[in-house]
Amino acid sequence: MTPTKTDVRPARSPASAKKTMQLPRSPWLTLLLLLAVGVMISGFSLAFSGSEGIGWGGSPVLFFWNTLPILLLLGLVWLASGLSWLAVLVTGTLIFLLTGANYFKVMFRDDPMVWSDLFRIREGFQMSGQYDVKLTPLMGVWIAAMIAAAVLLFFLGKGKPRATMRMLALTAVGMFSLVCFNYIYPNDQRYTQLAGDYAKDEGEAYAATGIVYPFFHSAGDYMNSQGNYDERAAREELNQYTDATIPEDKKVNLITIQLEAFADLSVFDIDGLSPDVYKDFHDIQAASYSGNLITDIFAGGTTETEWAFITGGNRHGDFKTKTDSTAWYLKSQGYTANGAHPCRDWFYDRKNVNPNLGLDDYLFTDNYYQFVEKDADVAYDDVFFPDLQNRLTEYFQTNDAPLFSFNVTYQGHGPYNTEKTYWGSEYCTGNYEPKTLNALNNYFHLVQDTSHYVKEFMSYLDSLDEPVVLVLYGDHKPWMGNHGVIYEGMGISLDTTTEQGFRNYYSTWYTIWGNQAAKTQLGQSFQGQGPDLSPCFLMNQVFEMIGWEGSAYMQAQRETAHMLPVLHTTGWVEENGVLTDSPSPAAKARMEDFQNLSQYDRTKYE
Repeated sequence: MTPTKTDVRPARSPASAKKTMQLPRSPWLTLLLLLAVGVMISGFSLAFSGSEGIGWGGSPVLFFWNTLPILLLLGLVWLASGLSWLAVLVTGTLIFLLTGANYFKVMFRDDPMVWSDLFRIREGFQMSGQYDVKLTPLMGVWIAAMIAAAVLLFFLGKGKPRATMRMLALTAVGMFSLVCFNYIYPNDQRYTQLAGDYAKDEGEAYAATGIVYPFFHSAGDYMNSQGNYDERAAREELNQYTDATIPEDKKVNLITIQLEAFADLSVFDIDGLSPDVYKDFHDIQAASYSGNLITDIFAGGTTETEWAFITGGNRHGDFKTKTDSTAWYLKSQGYTANGAHPCRDWFYDRKNVNPNLGLDDYLFTDNYYQFVEKDADVAYDDVFFPDLQNRLTEYFQTNDAPLFSFNVTYQGHGPYNTEKTYWGSEYCTGNYEPKTLNALNNYFHLVQDTSHYVKEFMSYLDSLDEPVVLVLYGDHKPWMGNHGVIYEGMGISLDTTTEQGFRNYYSTWYTIWGNQAAKTQLGQSFQGQGPDLSPCFLMNQVFEMIGWEGSAYMQAQRETAHMLPVLHTTGWVEENGVLTDSPSPAAKARMEDFQNLSQYDRTKYE
């Protein structure tokens, strides 16, 4: 029997099989893929930039400056880890978060995402829960595209330079990134040129230049504000003054209350606004020394006004160490310094900040307002004002030391519901869109309710034999819809390139009032029209009315307060009674001197 011949093929060796299945490992292919992904990420990010018709306009130069940091970050992660897919995920996620944060922050608060916001991430997440944050369809596409790109790089982006070349490349990219971060992106001349006609307004300039580029430019502004000052000149200037002693016959109790988002919108022609809404507030103004407060913020950022008032500076550090403030000075004069904010103690890190500002035994919902609704984060004015009154009564009965009480309310905080009204619709009956009317009625109820409690509190103070000076002020304008749509619906201009729009955007109010015992002791009526003021100069105005010289720093800043009573962080000043965004050389020099002095005071206080 003849054996059958079969077709026998030689088996492939394991090495041969491995070679056949091996995917490309070319560093150049990986690099090209990373470049393509970087351009894609930048394109998605820029698609979410701009606001209210202002955008980057497809400029190749702006595209380059927005894309370069993305490419550098991709390169750094790739060269450091050797994993191109990881570089895509890390870089894509960070740019997505930055872009999303900016998109929603502009939408809700008309305020872009800047470098200093990185130090308030916790507050950002907490605040986001109060707004309707929903991913857009394009954001969903972006997420899918990043995942697809990471998968593609996982299979096709396995190439990487040899070890020595990789370390050299990583060092070179790292050094170039530092040069960009410290010298190229902070360049104001280039930024102003690229912002063009929008350069004068911070928000518009940001919208006109993208997201990534202006974000890294803001890092330069932050670093300059934190560390670029002449310490020797500031020390010599401050050493010309010494803390003044408060005479015994001028020691009165000082109570300050910052009212959250409380603004007098009756100054605008609001159709259907009930006269009852601001009646109590206008009575309070008529009985006080009142004026306009030109704050540095809009619809949020409460602590900017709060800290400017108590420190006398309009730029702030992190307050991780003992920092000069009115509280420290008054404590040196025998005062007790405390206060309350009926909200969570971690918000803006007040739990740690307030003791460093000299405020002892500060009260929050965490450590005191636990008698409100279970698990509530805040207490409203129906709790705050009666409780403050009871605590003051107890204090005056059991303490001889004069009191400085520094308080911040919460009640007026936005957003204000646009779908329904909680307390009725009689506060505003104007011819507006239903959502606008709902928000206005909800806000105006809060205003009227707060005014009622403040007026009752003042009546209580007036019944005391103890002399009390009360300072009230609003921290910022209220949130009124995404991109200020409700203000727009009421015909209120928020164009900050004009004086009227600037005032509409940033102005609130202040009142300084004394009870009858304080008026008698100080011989001061505490009535009349006060000047426009920045929050950093309001405490100085209070001291002058009471007749206190104040601390060395307050004396040193007083010349600036008189020369430039409004000194805004955007560059606007009030000079010779005129509000302008083009200050004179003398005013610019005074502004620089003030910032130099205030930075020294907050960083070198002992």
